Amino acid sequence: MKHLLNTLRNQEIYQRAQQAVHSLGYELSSETARKETEGINHPVLSRLAKKIETLPTLHVLRADAEDYLLQFRVATASDIQAITELERVGYDGYLAWEQEDFERDWRTNPYAVYLLLEHKSANDDDSALVGMVVGRFLAKKAHISHLIVHPDFQGHGLGDYLVSQWLTFAKEEKIRQASLEVRESNFTAQTLYKKHGFSVAAKKHNYYYNNNETAFFMVRPLN
Repeated sequence: MKHLLNTLRNQEIYQRAQQAVHSLGYELSSETARKETEGINHPVLSRLAKKIETLPTLHVLRADAEDYLLQFRVATASDIQAITELERVGYDGYLAWEQEDFERDWRTNPYAVYLLLEHKSANDDDSALVGMVVGRFLAKKAHISHLIVHPDFQGHGLGDYLVSQWLTFAKEEKIRQASLEVRESNFTAQTLYKKHGFSVAAKKHNYYYNNNETAFFMVRPLN
């Protein structure tokens, strides 16, 4: 009987220990998610968020004669899935980065900069991403990895707005140079970047894995 009681007692202790571990793990996971969402692990984003809060809401009048209100904001961890979907739509099905690539970058890159344009319904019950500029701010260089505007919102100067804001923030961060890659065949994007002072510094052959297209590496001094 004594052995049986000890066995039951040990099982109870083990079960309580398991519950404590699971609870602790959940709480740690929740805390990690909260920190990532709030941008604690992204010091540059945290600084930019305060500046972006002061910017006015954008108005876009589309061909359907509806006035769309767009909010410019920094991303949170919960935006990653929507960011991946915007990339898929904006790049016509081509994913330069998979969702796990964005998730890994978000978790591990303290220099990551994710800036979004979001459309919200009149009652704020629904929202959708319509544009983004994503990359990183290093000590001396700011690199754009993604500039995307949803096809339904193209032709309204949103790409121009995103690049302009990116360069403004980079200058305020005392960064000396901005850079990016663009497809050799993407003349529209090249025109936009040249408008903002970018020029071709090099060619990267077979850069895009889906068709081995060449990329132009473009740079712009900021000092």
